[in-house]
Amino acid sequence: MSILALDIGGTAIKYSLFDSSGVPLTITYEIPTPKTETDNHIIDAVDQIIIEMKRNHDIAGVAVSTAGVVDAEKGTVVFAGPTIPGYTNTPIKQWIEETAAVPCEVENDVNCAALGEFWKGAGKGSRSLVCVTVGTGVGGAIILDGKVWKGSTHSAGEIGYLPLSSGHTFQDEASTTALVRNYSQMSSFPVEELNGKIIFKKAKAGDADAARAIDELIASLNQGLLTIAYLIAPDMIVIGGGIAAQKEYLENKINDKMKNSIVSERLMPKSIRCADLGNTAGMIGALYHFKEKHPSV
Repeated sequence: MSILALDIGGTAIKYSLFDSSGVPLTITYEIPTPKTETDNHIIDAVDQIIIEMKRNHDIAGVAVSTAGVVDAEKGTVVFAGPTIPGYTNTPIKQWIEETAAVPCEVENDVNCAALGEFWKGAGKGSRSLVCVTVGTGVGGAIILDGKVWKGSTHSAGEIGYLPLSSGHTFQDEASTTALVRNYSQMSSFPVEELNGKIIFKKAKAGDADAARAIDELIASLNQGLLTIAYLIAPDMIVIGGGIAAQKEYLENKINDKMKNSIVSERLMPKSIRCADLGNTAGMIGALYHFKEKHPSV
């Protein structure tokens, strides 16, 4: 028996089969997220994925990681931003269970990434963990005593919206979007010709502006990490998202910045690490969430 895990994002839907211990049974497949400027066809696409995978595999359940604010008990997306038009109030769990006749569990994608890292990745062995994902924006998830802390509105951990004294939000200054913008201003490279990978490559090759832009990103990121350390005091902070691939360049710099900024080293998390699982974290975390609800499957 296998479990189908899906990771639904604003750009792509990734999916793979796993056994109950988290071992992948297939490669990771990926399709573009079907959407228009005003609507989406995600449920239709998921239906087709399930039909396709059931042809050759015995599927015992479906574990879903998805963008948007999720009521995990109902398995419904209760709020989604403009990246996926028409996605708010999508009853994913109900739809899949009724059409596929297998149990389904749904959780927010950043929460799933945190659970994945907690179970199989950088956070393995911790009891309390905050995952901060840095990409186009900044997301966050909180795990306390091995459980995701959702808050009363299912949205605890939305660190990207933290207001800063500059009048901006945390994600305005600590995302790869901000990194690209700042480097473009320093170097006069057009924004449309840049991305995070290019800037890190330039920094490693000795580009002083690229290195300075990354240092500014780390300084901005540090403000949010200090807030997490003071407010939650987790065992571990895991940095996820696209920049986690730059672990060798970033991890020591992030730790050094925190140690030099925090009011007392006693308040430092035991560990600050870049995520280990890459693009599979959401699917592995969705599987962990499913297993918590269905331990016998």
